Amino acid sequence: MIRAFIALDLPPGVHRALAGLQQEWQRTAAMVSWIKPESIHLTLKFLGNIANEQVTEIQALLLKVAATAAPLRLQPLGCGAFPSIKQARVVWVGLQGAVEELLKLQKSIEDALIPLGFEPEDRPYRAHLTLGRVKGRRHLQLLQEAVLRRQDFQAEAFDVTEVVLYRSELRPEGARYTALFRAPLGAASA
Repeated sequence: MIRAFIALDLPPGVHRALAGLQQEWQRTAAMVSWIKPESIHLTLKFLGNIANEQVTEIQALLLKVAATAAPLRLQPLGCGAFPSIKQARVVWVGLQGAVEELLKLQKSIEDALIPLGFEPEDRPYRAHLTLGRVKGRRHLQLLQEAVLRRQDFQAEAFDVTEVVLYRSELRPEGARYTALFRAPLGAASA
């Protein structure tokens, strides 16, 4: 079995900007499990544990869906927390740009996975970059204030040209992600 998810990669400049924001927020000493900056990605669909045999089926499906979607341009902009700043459990950075196209791509992938036995999410997809997961209440108010102060956060815009199937290995030092397959966007029109 492989723990897997489908995501979009971020360029190094965006990783650096997000790392800077994380460092600011880490100074609050809030109890947060921070995502390694180089591991931050834009998740489209978490698959959970899949059988090795399913990888080939998922690859074929991703090739087909990605081929019909044009490359898109996104920009990290703003920040917040889920489910809310007051009840923060996840701190994140938002996105602007071709968000409508991103939502269509995500829905196409989710719909295409249903025949393979993957249930659609029961809540609407919200495009975001997870920076950390809150693990306790200590210094949480300081973190909440720090997030509110950075509502104007933005990083460089970037082009998305492929969808990636990742393996996720949970380790004591944090999750390790390995790209299993990359499906280029817009290959049908190339």
